[in-house]
Amino acid sequence: MEWTGIILAGGRSSRMGTNKAVLPIDGQPVIERLACELQKATDEVVISCGPSVLYAELGLPLRQDIYSGCGPLAGLHAGLAASARKWCLVVSCDMPFANAALFRYMAEQAQMLEDQRRGGHGEPVEAVIPYVGDRVQPLLAMYRRSVLPELERALGEGLLRVNHWISGLPAKYISGEELSQASGLPAELAVFNMNQPEDYKTAQLYAEQQNLGQRNC
Repeated sequence: MEWTGIILAGGRSSRMGTNKAVLPIDGQPVIERLACELQKATDEVVISCGPSVLYAELGLPLRQDIYSGCGPLAGLHAGLAASARKWCLVVSCDMPFANAALFRYMAEQAQMLEDQRRGGHGEPVEAVIPYVGDRVQPLLAMYRRSVLPELERALGEGLLRVNHWISGLPAKYISGEELSQASGLPAELAVFNMNQPEDYKTAQLYAEQQNLGQRNC
């Protein structure tokens, strides 16, 4: 199954105090790491980055928000709207350990759902979303482009909370155990995101301990 990888990089990084996407893990910016891992799993990768041109040097298509100032949902919308493929995988630019093996596994789950849909088995499902501990991870997930009308409705009405939006989607949820097996990482690291300086220090430490910092592209 062909699918599009979307890196969400349009946030303000207010809690970090600097642009999270370009923070290096042993010399390689997080967004570059993610782009490399996505390119191992799919042939179409785009960056949803609002009006920014900071990432032009990565050589990937940049998608600007159609609904400006509406947060991650607007970034997801921009990426989905620009893709011609039925399924897209979205990953936030502050998730340094999400890897190609995990992306492939999620795509396989989407393919299974698509096969079931074509065969008329079960209810149509429009998302594949990890669930680790007591938290869903809607910014590391696969979405079918058929969610666009509902997404546009939410954006048009100013309903911008991601978790509220996904609560209305028919979705398959992937457990932490599945994530760990697929990625080769503890589930908490597979979905680890850097919101604050302390999180960045933790990411650097883990990368050094596990020798994950070497450039992977």
